[in-house]
Parts: sequence; C-alpha cells; structure tokens
Amino acid sequence: MKPTIFVLFFFMVGCAGGHMPLVHAASSLQQQVAQGGTINLPAGTITIDCAGQLAIAKSTAIIGAGRDVTILHDTCPTGDTVFVDLTTPANVRLEELSIVHDGGNSAVHLIGGNHGFVEIIHRILRLFNVELSGATNCLVADGLNQLFIEKSNLLHCAQDGAQISSFGVTLHDNWFGENGRNGVTFVDSAVIDEQGTHFAGFCASCFGNEYWHNKGHGLVYQVTNVADARHVGEYIDSNGDVGMVVNGVRDFTFNNSWIGTNQGGGAIVGDTVVGTVIAGNTFTNNFGPNLKATQSAGPLRVSGNSSSLLHDPCDGQINGGPCFDLNTR
Repeated sequence: MKPTIFVLFFFMVGCAGGHMPLVHAASSLQQQVAQGGTINLPAGTITIDCAGQLAIAKSTAIIGAGRDVTILHDTCPTGDTVFVDLTTPANVRLEELSIVHDGGNSAVHLIGGNHGFVEIIHRILRLFNVELSGATNCLVADGLNQLFIEKSNLLHCAQDGAQISSFGVTLHDNWFGENGRNGVTFVDSAVIDEQGTHFAGFCASCFGNEYWHNKGHGLVYQVTNVADARHVGEYIDSNGDVGMVVNGVRDFTFNNSWIGTNQGGGAIVGDTVVGTVIAGNTFTNNFGPNLKATQSAGPLRVSGNSSSLLHDPCDGQINGGPCFDLNTR
C-alpha cells in the first residue's frame, strides 16, 4: 500500500510524544504525493514548512481520519500548502482533513486546463469535508476544470475564504465565514481557451452554502468575461457590508435563498446581457436596501420574494427608479 511508509512515520511521531521532528512525516507525505494514488492519513498533526509544501500533478487522493482530527499545519509565511496543477488531466481529492496555513498565499491553489467541452471533465479537484483556514485567500482556483467543494469550511482567512476563477464550479453545503474580506469572490480567469474565449469564475451548481459573518461581503461576482451563475437555497447572513454584490456576469439566477442582517444592505445585482432571475427569496433585517437591481438588455424577473424588519426606507429598487415593496412584486 503506497502510504505505508508515511503512516509508520506518523505513528512514530505520536508514540515518541513529539520528540521525533514532524518534518520526517511531511517529507514522507511529499514522496507519497509525488507518486500519486490514494494516501490515507491517520489522526494527528503534520507540520509543514516552506520546503514541505505539496505539489500535485497526477491523480491523487489524500484522505484523513476526520476534519477535526487530521491536520496539515503549514508554518511557511509564503506559498501554497497544496498546489494542484491539472494541466495534464487528473482526478484529485482532498477529504476528511483540515489545512491551517499561517499567513501564506493559500491553503489550496488550483490551476490547469485551457480547453472547453469534454476536456474539462477530465480535470477534477474535489474537496469533501475539509476545513481551510489561516491563509491570505484559503482557496484560489483558476482554469477550465471541474472544482467541487462539498460539506467544507473555509474560515478565518485574511482576505477571502475562496477566490475563484475556475469555470462552472460546484459548491454544496459549505460554510464560508469569519474571513477578513469576503466569503467567496468570483473573478475573471487568466485562461483563454483554444477558441480565444475569455472566461470567468462562476457557480454552475451552488446550493445550501452559508456565507456568514465576513468583514466585507458574503458573496461577490466581480467579473467581465463569460459567467452564467446559478444559486439556489443559499444563506447570506451577518456580513459587514452588503450581503451579495454581483457585477459583470452574463446571466444570473438567485432563487429560494435567505439574505439577512447584513450591515450594508441585502443585495446589489448589476446589469446582465442574457437576463436576471431573483425569485422566492427572503430578505430580512438588512441595514440598507434589501435589493437594488440594474437591467438594461436582457429580461429581468424579480418575483415571489418577501421582506421584513426594514432598516432602510428603500426596500427594492430597479434601475435607480422609485423604491417598491418586495412583498407586493
């Protein structure tokens, strides 16, 4: 079994009561990652320094014993704890562990992929039941690839919990909270595909996520390239500025979600080309307008929403026009 050497080192560290330097375990983990395959980590903490950060470029699964008991602790003040390069097609999984990076660039950094269509589905990074904390932006992702984040926590990051320019990501049942700026920020990609198309990060399937108690916004789109975002059943709560800010997407759907107790207001949704749908949401207790939307080209549907506990005389507003009651539209 490929991880055997690493597991033995790890238990030797535990049995010795910490007398054997943890760098041996980190070094062994680097060797395992270089080979690829499945690596099973037992409970405990592996300390990683600048020389021990992990680079993954082939199909690899790193699976811990549980998010709260298997911890990769990166003490390097720079760099990325786990750098995933999907330029060559690969399937990478990080599961059941925590990554704490003390002030570095990221806990997980994903790149790779500049081909659309079927090529995308052969470049995969999946995070399941992980916790990322401590870095500048705990997750950074770019490229035409498939990024899945499920049942995970991204918190206590100096700037954003996640800064994403990967194309069409999947976020299900995660918690993006208590970050120094935003919970999640979607931005333009540096990648241009083989047909010369410029892309941006966006959610293809996002539901059940909580964007909570971030110092800036909960959810942000700040893009200019192709992005077709879909959010259902989201929860944007108690952020230090406007809960959700959307600028530059091609089309935008936000349905059956909850936006409340955000200091700057509920949501600001900018102009789209194809259209905007904001339906079936609850806006409550926001300290500013609940919804401000702009739409000049594509169709706009704002319907079936409810609002309560207003702290601003303007509940909803479209294209800078007169304010209206969201409950009656």
